[in-house]
Amino acid sequence: MPDADRLLGAAARRIRVVGASTPVNLVEELARLAAAWGRGGAELPRFAYAPAQDHSELRRAMETAAERLAEQGELGAVYAGRARELAAEAAICEAAGGAGCWAAARRRYAARDAFDEEADALASTWVEEAAAGAGASEEARVRSDDARSPGSLVSRMRREIGARRLPLRVVIADIAPLAATGDGVIQVARGRMLTRDDVERTVLHEIEGHAAPGVRAAGLPLGIFVIGTAHGGDDQEGWALARERAAGYLVGARRTELGLRHLAARSVERGAGFVETARLLEARGARSTGDALRIAARVHRGGGLAREVVYLPALLRVEALLLAQPALGQVLASGRVSVSAAASLSSWAGVS
Repeated sequence: MPDADRLLGAAARRIRVVGASTPVNLVEELARLAAAWGRGGAELPRFAYAPAQDHSELRRAMETAAERLAEQGELGAVYAGRARELAAEAAICEAAGGAGCWAAARRRYAARDAFDEEADALASTWVEEAAAGAGASEEARVRSDDARSPGSLVSRMRREIGARRLPLRVVIADIAPLAATGDGVIQVARGRMLTRDDVERTVLHEIEGHAAPGVRAAGLPLGIFVIGTAHGGDDQEGWALARERAAGYLVGARRTELGLRHLAARSVERGAGFVETARLLEARGARSTGDALRIAARVHRGGGLAREVVYLPALLRVEALLLAQPALGQVLASGRVSVSAAASLSSWAGVS
C-alpha cells in the first residue's frame, strides 16, 4: 500500500506526543519543586510547553483516509486503525499544556481488554512486595554519560550498537528516561548515577525492544511496520518489558518503579491533581519525595497524558501472545506492531 505508506508516514513524522507533552522547563521545575517540598510546601509545578501546532487539517486527512482504507480488506483495516490513532494523537499534541489534554489522552489511552485490570493487580502486588521487603544494599554506580568508563550507559550502548552494526548514533541528552530511541539515534540521559544492572537492563530494553525492531522494520516491504499499527507503540513497550523480564531484569527497584508509575497514571485517569498523585506515591513507597515528584511530573505531563497506563497491560498482553503463539514474537520484533495486528502482518514479516 504505497499511497497509504506515504500518507500515514508523513503524518507519523509530524505527530510527536511525548515531545509535545514534555515541559521545556522540566529539569528546572523538578529541582524547584524538590526544594519547595523539602521545606514543607506542597507547591504545584509551573511547567511551560512549546507552542502547540494546529493539526486540524492532518486530523481530517487521517479520518478520511481511515474511512477509505477500512474498505480495503484485512490489511486495509490495519492501516485504517493506525490512521484513526494518528488523528487521536494529533489531538493530544494540539491540546498539550492545556485543559483539553486530559480528555484527549483518555480517548487515546483508553482500556483495551482484561489485561488492563490484571495490570492494576500486578502493580499493587509489586509495590506492596517492595514495601514489605528489606532495604536494598548499596551497589557501585557509574555516571550514565561517562564515556571514559567502559561500564557506563553511553559506553555500553555504543559498543552494543557497534557489535550489531545498527545504523544508529548514541547522543547524550537532558531527558527524563534513562534512554530513548528515535529516528537514527538513541539518547542517553545526562549525569545519572546507575548500577551495572541499570545499565544492562537499559541497553537490552532500547536495543531489543526498540532499536533492532526499528531497523528490521525499515527493511520490510510494508511501511506500516515503521509507521506502527494502532496500539503498536503501546505493545512495543510491552515487548521491551517482556525482554527485560525474560532476562531477569524486571526485579527490585525497576519493578517497583513500574508499579508506582502505573498507580500514578491511574490516579490521573481518576482526575487526581499533581499534589494528590505525589502524596499517593509517597504513601505507596516512593523512595523519596524527589522520586514521587519525578513520577508525578511524568504522568501529569502535558496536562494529564498518563500514557504509563499502557505499559503493564502491554507486558501481560505480549507475554500471553508469546505463550499461545510463540512464532508471532518475530512479528512483534519487526516493528511497532500490536498484538492484535500481529497475525494479519505475519506473512509480511516472513512468518509462515
